[in-house]
Amino acid sequence: MDEYCLVVEKNKKELQLCIKANDNNHAKAQAVDIARGLQADAFTLVYGQIESCELSKFFNKLAFSNFSHTECFTWQGKYCNNTPIIYALGTKYYVRPLILSYLDIPRDSFVLPKCKRKNCINPFHNTYKNMKASKLTSADKQLALAFASQGVPVKEIAKAFKVHRSSIYRLFKK
Repeated sequence: MDEYCLVVEKNKKELQLCIKANDNNHAKAQAVDIARGLQADAFTLVYGQIESCELSKFFNKLAFSNFSHTECFTWQGKYCNNTPIIYALGTKYYVRPLILSYLDIPRDSFVLPKCKRKNCINPFHNTYKNMKASKLTSADKQLALAFASQGVPVKEIAKAFKVHRSSIYRLFKK
């Protein structure tokens, strides 16, 4: 496994992160994902070793999907209003939305932990919903749209998802 140094720039501030990757293309993909997650202005990726910080370890864990489907991954860092946060580049980032950006999931989604533990940041334990009180996930919306495009009535779609038909109509309005 190769090591790279990623220099991320935002608002004239720099952050150096250690990236571990299988090859050059994997490192470039990680750099793009990290820059998108941190909403960086620019980034530079060079081959070489630097000391790994907690943020580097977090992004490496995300890059290799090194999370268990069954076990919670408890956040060990800082909190704000009982929500996991990271400070980087002079900015406070909430961890779950940061994961959302890193994974390139649309920003209009809400991230809610399925396991009901506020300190769990395991991406496999998250539900991504379009509205905070929604009973349907983004994947459910895609499936409902597919059903509708095949001519399935709204009443039947609502019955399949065990929701009121008004919830399905709201999905289609967006």
